[in-house]
Amino acid sequence: MIASGDAISARVARDRVDLRMGVVDVMVRSDLPDVLEDLASIYSDAACRRPAEPRRPVVRITVEARRPSLLARREYAVSGDGHELWTTRKTNEVLPYVEWGVNWRVIATRPEYLQIHAAALARSGHGLIMAAESGFGKTTLAAGLLARGWQYLSDEFALIDPDDLRIHPFPKALCVKNGSFPVMERLGLPVWRRHYVKALKGEVGYVNPLAGGRAVAARACPARLIVFPRYAENTRPRLYPISRAQAAFELARHALNRNVHGARAASILSDLARGARCYALDSGPIRETCDELERLIGA
Repeated sequence: MIASGDAISARVARDRVDLRMGVVDVMVRSDLPDVLEDLASIYSDAACRRPAEPRRPVVRITVEARRPSLLARREYAVSGDGHELWTTRKTNEVLPYVEWGVNWRVIATRPEYLQIHAAALARSGHGLIMAAESGFGKTTLAAGLLARGWQYLSDEFALIDPDDLRIHPFPKALCVKNGSFPVMERLGLPVWRRHYVKALKGEVGYVNPLAGGRAVAARACPARLIVFPRYAENTRPRLYPISRAQAAFELARHALNRNVHGARAASILSDLARGARCYALDSGPIRETCDELERLIGA
């Protein structure tokens, strides 16, 4: 484990913020000071330095305020690596679009990894992948484990090296919905919020995985536990062992760039599942559900 500042770092200049998020470098350039200040605040516990390896690929995000015509309202355009991604007229949507844009460009620019839509954490060098659709509670579970001292790899993608099957870190801030703000507070995780609104999710806030001196899993680690969570209201958490073949099939459903790896993707996912214990999870109250996961990783 290396220092957390080497896993996530931020450097703020006059018109840009440079971020290192594990294996992903990001440069956000904008003429809107609030966007840069908010990004710097979200990652405020990171060591401030410029990325030290200039040959690494960089995701370049730009935010530009413009008026299409003299009579039109001002709009904000978010672009990634020269591709316009979104426009909005609402300032409280800009930063969520920036964060979203980083995700889209990572998918496009880091094809060397098999990318699975999942939260990923580690305990004692053993990696956990929680693959689920949006709204199934994986972010809340990731936050619960983070609050218990688990090392954080990502809440966006499990980036899998096809050769050694290790999960590589992409430790962006966790994006949480308004309804989860009280849960984060009970977990002791401060939420950075300024009435941001994200399409489909409504009001959102951000949890910095470094807040309070928490560590990040800066080194890649093997997946030893694969879980497919689904939140079930008013029920106790329950784990169901599933076959590795079923787990590989489910992982394929959540693989974002399976087509890039062609026929090899199936063998990568099969090997990944073969090296782990695999479960479906009906998740209930956060404390009890995290207890169940900790028992699994310690077994």
